[in-house]
Amino acid sequence: MVEMNSITINRKEFEIVEIIKNNSFKCSFKDKIYFVKQYNMEKSSEESKFNNCLKLNKSAVNFPKIFLADKRSGCIAFEYLDGVLLNDYILENDFDENIYRQVFLNSYMAKEIRLQLDFSLDQWMMVNSSLFYVGDYCESYQPEKDFTKTQIREWFLSKELVKFYENKGILFDKSRVKDDYTVNKEMVLMTCKYYQ
Repeated sequence: MVEMNSITINRKEFEIVEIIKNNSFKCSFKDKIYFVKQYNMEKSSEESKFNNCLKLNKSAVNFPKIFLADKRSGCIAFEYLDGVLLNDYILENDFDENIYRQVFLNSYMAKEIRLQLDFSLDQWMMVNSSLFYVGDYCESYQPEKDFTKTQIREWFLSKELVKFYENKGILFDKSRVKDDYTVNKEMVLMTCKYYQ
């Protein structure tokens, strides 16, 4: 239940430090910081997101750990990750093999539990050198929507990456973009090397 300055989850009161966006909060509890999300359990799509977060938490997908979950109120308290969204990170840095190894591994692990993740760069966070899925969007896995068939080109210095930023109204240094031949070669190499 959300009050003016706090959120109660399983009879534990979390103090709201910052409102991040609709129904998402940075909170403190016993001198620790948490990310708290409240789902509207009256909507089946929101209930599905809540349940998928629980499923992701038990999987090998690199996902923020859940501290508390309360189905009655629809609230989940996640560990607070102090990192940078991948779309912000890539503005200043290149993709590297560490990122590719992790995104392909997470894609495979999600497929193993029959979930489809959102592979938009703004749904992933770099925390030190670890890549975390921070989105709550999931749907049942469909082979035709596999990461390698839909969004993979955005994960390389490609025209599709530039389009991703243009759609967000962000300027991207086009001099960093590689030609299609080089992008295709890198995609094949990374896919063969890291995709199970």
